[in-house]
Amino acid sequence: MSPLDSRITKQQNRFALDCSLDELKRIYQALFSQLRADSEADIDESDLLLDLQVVLQQEARAEGVDVSTHSEWSRFLGDSSVVPCEQRYADYREKKYQ
Repeated sequence: MSPLDSRITKQQNRFALDCSLDELKRIYQALFSQLRADSEADIDESDLLLDLQVVLQQEARAEGVDVSTHSEWSRFLGDSSVVPCEQRYADYREKKYQ
């Protein structure tokens, strides 16, 4: 791909993104963090975030990751420090009720 070629293509009002697995992980994390940071965000109103998660979980399983274990899923996504679920949910509730 030359520097002038777009990695985003359009066909009949639909867009396709050509990206690496690492880029897809970063996109997912950015959207997911926005959802957690803003309880009013309408990101979860579409299936985009869920679709990204399903694709990434399929890739993780193919690499032998147990996606039902939060710490393994987080490591697959590239999180360097895995926060225990209890702490994550406590932090989320604090943000939600502020």
